[in-house]
Formats: sequence, structure tokens, C-alpha cells
Amino acid sequence: MIFRAILLFLLCACLVFGEDNLSSSQSSDVIGAQSSPPSVLPSDFFAGALADATAISEEAGKQRLIDVKSATLSPALAFATGYKYKNNPDGNSLLNRNRDGNALDVSLTLTSGLGEYAFLNDIVCAPSLMLMQMRTYNDIAKDFGTQYRGGNANVQIAGISFPFVLPRDFILTFGHTYMRPILMLDDNIVMYTNTPSVSLTKNLQIFNEDQISVNFGYSYTISKGDTEIQGLSKSFGEQLAQTLAGSDGVLDPFNLNDTYSYNLSLSYPKPLSEKLTLTPSASINHSIYTKGTNDGRKDTMYTIGVGSSFKVTDWFSVSTISNFMAKQSNFPSDKSPEFKDFNAGLTLGFNHAF
Repeated sequence: MIFRAILLFLLCACLVFGEDNLSSSQSSDVIGAQSSPPSVLPSDFFAGALADATAISEEAGKQRLIDVKSATLSPALAFATGYKYKNNPDGNSLLNRNRDGNALDVSLTLTSGLGEYAFLNDIVCAPSLMLMQMRTYNDIAKDFGTQYRGGNANVQIAGISFPFVLPRDFILTFGHTYMRPILMLDDNIVMYTNTPSVSLTKNLQIFNEDQISVNFGYSYTISKGDTEIQGLSKSFGEQLAQTLAGSDGVLDPFNLNDTYSYNLSLSYPKPLSEKLTLTPSASINHSIYTKGTNDGRKDTMYTIGVGSSFKVTDWFSVSTISNFMAKQSNFPSDKSPEFKDFNAGLTLGFNHAF
């Protein structure tokens, strides 16, 4: 019955938002220059991981601002595992692309509030620290054999967040996130990224005391490759060599992901009961690349979706998500193909506050 209910929920989401109008993906090659289906970590994979980590770090700080505690530190540990369906696992618009992929994510996250600090009598800051270990397995059903094995990765993330509650319920957040993905096939750290960010959030009250959260954010990602092409696996190195053709023979291509990013998002958390919350959301992300063959590239990602969260106990929750994303780019389709995709997933979450 639970499985049928989940399928019914996802089908309803498809009917509401319309797959032909908007869709999604988690990829565009790690250096945004492949026309063939990628089997390596895509750049949007990094962007997604950073967004998730930043959200966790900021949410920890904001929760402290709402529920102020006397203790200086307030650590919490969370474990989550989620399975997701991806209509367009290659993240491109080629007619011969693969369809109907899947992935499994497993993560362990430690967050800790670092105390509360008052400024000018009406401003409060509650910084928080976040450490995350995430592992992604692509195509665990092996529908495409070993084609996506090269994209399986461990991702280690550390972040710090400084949210300030301002007058009129504005929240201004400064943060910094560090990330390094490790390819499981090679057991090799392939790059490092540092992403300073700033965001402004405002909760707008609407009918029946419901609220819509509006967030505008800006970030700059600085990436640096750890391993030259020759030090990676044969298949991974060959793909990078092909994409670097005509780019002056650079052997450290990962800084091609250096980007300025602007994001505007809306979310409407609607409690349906004491335990169940439904959250429609929409966002626009605009990225401007600044390095190498990607210099001058501009990508815009549109996302619309709906998620739900059911709090089974104080320490266990079940959540679902379904969304569509569509990417537009000023680069030629063979360099950074525009695409549409639909994602849907189920996540089990466990948490404990110390």
C-alpha cells in the first residue's frame, strides 16, 4: 500500500506540473564540454551537492535563531539514504541519449550551533558548523551495465554559516563551503572547490497564517583540480583529453567550473497535519563561467517541484521529492547541451540531537 501511495503521489506531481513544460537534470559534463553521454561526475552534480550542504548549514543556524538555547554548542547528527529516478541521466538533449536512470545517495551529516550573539539590541546571529560525508551510486540496478560506474563518488563537505536575523524578519546569511569529490573507481580526489556565499531570506505571511519563503542568493565557486589527466583512470582521462582538444593542452581542467551564481527561490511549506508537510517550490539559478574554454558561458536552470515530509518519530522521517528542471545556455549544444529532465525520489532520514 505504501509503495502504491508513493507512485500515486509522483503521478499526481507529474500531472500538476506537466513534463512537457519543464524538466530537470543533475548534469552537463564536469567541464561542460561533452556531447556524448558522460560517465564522469557532471558539474551540476557539484552544484547540487553544494546547494544541499549550504541548505543544511543555513537551516541549522536559522533553527537556532528560532529556538534560542543557553548552551554554546548544540551538535546534531543526521543519517539519510535516498533513491531517485532520473528521466534524463545523461543530462543532454541528444536523440540517442539514455533514458530512465536511477541513483542511490547515502549521507552522514554533523551540524553544530556555535552559540547566539546579539548586536544593536535587535540583531541576532547564530553561527553553525556543518560536516558531511555523502556517497552516490549511479544506476544501482545496472540497467546500463557499467557505463555510469565512473560517476560513483564520495563527496566530503565542510561548511560554516552566519545567519543574522534583521528587523522585519529578514535573515541575511553569510557562508563558506568547502568540498572535495573522490571518484570511487580510482579512489582519487579529483578536485577541490571553495564557495563563499551570501543570501537574503524573507518569510511572507499569507492566508491562514501560512508563509511563503523567498530567498535570493549569490555565490562564487572556485575550483582546483587535484589530479592531472594521466593520473586518472583510462576511461576518465580519455574523456577529459577529448574535451580539452583545442584548449591549449591544459591538464588541470577542473577550474573551468569557476562560476558566479545567482539564485532566486520560492517555497511554500504547507502543514497538512502535525506530522505531514507538503512543500511546493520553484527556483531560477543563473551561472556565469569565468575560466578557460568555458569563459563567457552562461547557464540558466529553471526548477519547479513539490516535496513532502512525514515525521514518523522525533528521530525518524520519510520524505519524497519530484521536480522538473530545464537548462538554457548560450554555448553551442555540442559544448553545453540544453536539456529537460524529471526527477523523483524517496528519502529516509534519521537524526539525533545531543
